[in-house]
Amino acid sequence: MTRFRGNYEYSVDAKGRLNIPAKFRKSLKPEAQETFVIVRGPDRCLQAFPLDCWSRVEDELEARPLTPDTVRLRRQLYQSISDSKLDAQGRIALTPGQMSIAGITGKVVLQGQGSCIEIWSPERHSRYFGEGEDFDEVYYRSVKDSLDS
Repeated sequence: MTRFRGNYEYSVDAKGRLNIPAKFRKSLKPEAQETFVIVRGPDRCLQAFPLDCWSRVEDELEARPLTPDTVRLRRQLYQSISDSKLDAQGRIALTPGQMSIAGITGKVVLQGQGSCIEIWSPERHSRYFGEGEDFDEVYYRSVKDSLDS
């Protein structure tokens, strides 16, 4: 399984193209066909999934019961979705709509999240991690939740 780790800062050019770090590109499986599926993510960031990983997410979405929340989530995801194949320089392209959703203007923070890459505006990334809960509180609550289930 593909695993993305670490943070990188890059610039986005006038056409919405941004470099994917070599370390991340090397993690792609052949099944990804050098293609990322880019969707809206939580907390006003974007998520870039390798094509093969997105297929699993999409299968899970399709298997969910058709509740109002599931319908709304699917609509919001699919209205912002795009496929972007790596170009010869190792870049993907964001749409103007995606850049607007995430507040991206010139620079981005790419943060590995295991099976996907989060794409943040530096301001939102800094604000999220600067104002977030204390790591220890989140960690211990998460451990407790996993023990309770």
